[in-house]
Amino acid sequence: MNKQTFRKRHTNFIIVALRYVFLFLVIAGSFALAFYLLRAVFDPQQPADVVTLSVRQKILNWDAKPLRDTEQQVARGGAVQLVQLGTISRLMYREPNAARRFVLRLMNSQPQPVPYVLATLLFCVLLHQILRDIRPGVPFTPANVQRLRWLALLFAACDLYKMLATWWLRHHLAQVAPGLAPDLIPDTYFSSSLVANWLIGLMLLIIAAGYERGVELTEDAELTV
Repeated sequence: MNKQTFRKRHTNFIIVALRYVFLFLVIAGSFALAFYLLRAVFDPQQPADVVTLSVRQKILNWDAKPLRDTEQQVARGGAVQLVQLGTISRLMYREPNAARRFVLRLMNSQPQPVPYVLATLLFCVLLHQILRDIRPGVPFTPANVQRLRWLALLFAACDLYKMLATWWLRHHLAQVAPGLAPDLIPDTYFSSSLVANWLIGLMLLIIAAGYERGVELTEDAELTV
């Protein structure tokens, strides 16, 4: 077996292995999504009209004087200091509106909110479909170009959801807990990535454009033959 044949088999093995990994994640994600939805409808785990919102409670602002004083103490050779700026909390209240209560329970389901589970499921579905269409001798397909674009839109949609959900929850908190709202930040679970989702989406669009060029070159080569 020459080196080129070994590389091809190694690459095919990795693609097939990843394909089954994402297939497993799709199946597991589908069951998880169905479980969350069924529990939200039939067994919300909360009494009557009680709703629990995940929020971050601000303890100290970045521009607060105690923080600056601590920095100066450390700079003068003081001991290591831990300054707690915020903490994750649960805000519980009664929500009489059934539709709003259902939406809020989906947005704050535990251990993961339903929108996060849905986004992860769609991500795994698209990656599984992309890997499924990559075959020896056929690396570029028009369908995968569209799927890469759908991935880009998915990442952009996650950022849009985060902004809209945070804005709406802030407005909602100001109504249900006006005294606490200034010190609370809604936790939408879409803010932990190292790179902004819209930037990842932009890179995927660029990759899709290059991938589309590969499809065109493959089709031209087939016509030439």
